[in-house]
Amino acid sequence: MVKMKTAASVDEYIAAADPHAKKALRDVRKTIKSAAPKAEEVISYQIPGYKYHGMLVFFAAWKNHISLYPAPWNAESLKKEMSAYEGSKGTIKFPFDKPMPLTLIKKMVKYRMKENEMRASLKKSVKTTAKIKSVKPTEQDQVNEWMIKLDPEMKPAVDAVRKIIKAAGPQLNERIKWNAPSYYYNEDIVTFGPARNKDKIILVFHHPNIVKIRSALLAGDYKDRRLVNFNSLKEIRDGKKELERIIKESVRLMDK
Repeated sequence: MVKMKTAASVDEYIAAADPHAKKALRDVRKTIKSAAPKAEEVISYQIPGYKYHGMLVFFAAWKNHISLYPAPWNAESLKKEMSAYEGSKGTIKFPFDKPMPLTLIKKMVKYRMKENEMRASLKKSVKTTAKIKSVKPTEQDQVNEWMIKLDPEMKPAVDAVRKIIKAAGPQLNERIKWNAPSYYYNEDIVTFGPARNKDKIILVFHHPNIVKIRSALLAGDYKDRRLVNFNSLKEIRDGKKELERIIKESVRLMDK
């Protein structure tokens, strides 16, 4: 980073920057404030930063570029645009010899805002539930905590599967077991979660009755379990009716 006297404000930080960096810094600052008007502007770690339900974003001037971080490289909707720039897991670099991609920066900030809002909402839910109900976490508290830690990119797919299971099996109870959402009715029926590579959702039907159900969605020839793999949100939507049928039949067999 370009060495500057420690600034007391963002105005001082920009004023102390090299002449060729000042316009880019002003443009980046204006873009961030436009995207996140409710964010608090601060100097932290000797560079400009913005707080919104926690730390939102920093930017800093270097010799040949401006860095912005944390950069949401996990955002599928932004990967194509962001791939035009260098960066590491948490940083993206915008060189001075190219126009500042202000539209992209605005999208990145808004994505980070959604991440922070989601985490803040879930944390509030967990704290409120714990205060009202019990000091000991309930099964729903555990599910909420699991969702807080979930990669935001996987949340739409996870929410879609949870909605299907709950609608098809209202008798089912939800909890965290084997470090994933699990659904039981007297006994555990199905557990699901993102695969390790985070590119798909895997459901494991682990009650022995599952072998009595025939479906193109069910994979594996295990003695007492079957798997369902969804590689995208579209596949989940396309397989909704069949997954509902499998859930309903699993519950019906438990009643026998």
